[in-house]
Order: sequence, then structure tokens, then C-alpha cells
Amino acid sequence: MIGGLPDGALLCIGLILLVFGGEAVVQGSMKIADHFGMPSFLVGFTLVAIGTSLPELGVVLNALSRGTEESVDLAVGGVVGSNIANVMLVLSIAIILGATSKPDKNLREDALMLLVATGVVLGATLLGEFPVWLGVMSIVSMGAYFAYILKTREEDSGDEGESWIPGGMGIASIAFIGGLFLVKYGSDFLIEGGEGVAISLGVPETVIGLTLVAFGTSLPELAVTITASLRGVQGVAIGNILGSNVANVMAVLSIGSIVGGGIGITDSFMDLDIWVLVASSGLVACSILIGKGLSRPLGGFMLIGYAAYIIRLFVGS
Repeated sequence: MIGGLPDGALLCIGLILLVFGGEAVVQGSMKIADHFGMPSFLVGFTLVAIGTSLPELGVVLNALSRGTEESVDLAVGGVVGSNIANVMLVLSIAIILGATSKPDKNLREDALMLLVATGVVLGATLLGEFPVWLGVMSIVSMGAYFAYILKTREEDSGDEGESWIPGGMGIASIAFIGGLFLVKYGSDFLIEGGEGVAISLGVPETVIGLTLVAFGTSLPELAVTITASLRGVQGVAIGNILGSNVANVMAVLSIGSIVGGGIGITDSFMDLDIWVLVASSGLVACSILIGKGLSRPLGGFMLIGYAAYIIRLFVGS
């Protein structure tokens, strides 16, 4: 227990710090990137997608530093659960709000990358660990993809938005550094509180990671997606989710595996969670790739499926 606070309070404080910290890093990065003249579409795909995955990275690195199986299970569950929530909850909301336009070439390429990332986490789950060599290969692959989009995509539809941070580089740098500190301490609180809540409720740490932690770390994606959907920027609304899910695997778990000399993945993910992730990601990617787009009935179906999945997690534990 940190500072005598109850576990539930630590969990909530940790989630709040992670969300605000991630937002500060994203906004500071966008301001800095704009100062140096980076293309807006590249800023949107890299900084927004990776920035909204920063809470997951903070949780994973914190868990690895603790070195306990329980904290690692909670962190891995947070990443897997966040990807499930991004597709079945956040994307479904975006679809219902109107993000149903016919996919273009860029979105199809991102959908293919989502399938690759999902295949990577499926392979790691089957192996029982995310080994260092897979982490290196994933980071190299993601870097190659970034280089590809930088070379092939034109400066178009770059409505990723401008940073709301006032002033110049000084304030942007403060926001960026301050955000990193918030993420660091937020992950401390979240891991400590999450483990305590799991013990109090008598459920495995993986369940807390797949639900409470996953939902909390998906809040940045939810905020960006709802804003983009309401503005009618449908490509950004969908692309943010696809990019974030790719970053969660190809960057977050990969960096964690390299730093920690590999990440162990418990067999319990094979029972249900990994298959829910594969099925939901595959359904979305295939709908985009075949050119039919994402319909509101599909969004409603996935929302119902997500509710059933969450109920199953707690009932089955």
C-alpha cells in the first residue's frame, strides 16, 4: 500500500495519471514535431498511435522492474485486454457514431499491419513467452512500415489536429517531460493497486489486467476516436485504433521483451482471451480489406460481444 491509500484508490489514481501523462506526452510531441516541420500525417500515425500506447508501455516496464509473475500477468493482460477493448469497444463506438466510410488504400495497409501484429501476439502466446528475438524483429518491422508510409503516403487528410498546448518549445518540452513523470508514477500506483484489488476480489491478476487496466489504458484511444468521429474525420477515428493496436504489440511488448530479456505469457490467455483478440481483429481487418467497410450492425454486434466477454471473465474466474 502506497501512502496508506486503499488499493481501489491507488488503481484509480494510477489510471488518471496514466491518461493525463499520455495526453501531455502526445501534445508536447506534436508541438515539437510541428516546430521541426514533420509531415502532419506522419505525426498523426506515429505520435498519436504510439503516444496513446504510452500508458501500456509504462505498465509493462514497471511490471518487469518488479520481477514478480503477478505483476507481469497484470501488465500482459493490460496489453491484450487493451487491444480487445480498442477493437470491440472503442472502434464499435466509432462505427456507431458514423465512422463507416469505404476504406481507402492507406486504411487497407494499416489493416494488414493489424493482422501482422495480431499474428505476432498469437505466436508469442503459443510459445508461452515474448522472446527477445521476436521483439527485435517486431520493432524492425514496425520501423520499416513507418519508413514505407513516409515515402509513399502524400500529405493529405492530415486532420490529426493541432496541439492545444500554448506557447513554444519551452512549454511543449515541459509538457513532454512532465507527462513522462506522470506515466511513470501512474504505472507505480496502477500496478500496486491492481494487485491489491485482485487479491481483495479473489480473482487472478490477468482478469484485472484484461478489464480494469485495459479499459483505463484504452481511455486515450477512446478520447481521440470519439473526437475524430464527431468531427467527421473517419479515417483518423479508425486509423488511430489500428495504429494503437499495432504499437501495443510491435512497440510496447517488443520493448518490454528486449528490456526484460523476454516476457513470460501465462497459459491462461490461451483459454479465451487470445482467441477473442484474433477473432475481433480478424473480423475488422477482413471487413476493411474486402472493401465493404464497417457497418453499424457490426459495431453493435461487437459491443454486445465485448459485454459478454467481460461478464465471462468475472463469472469464469
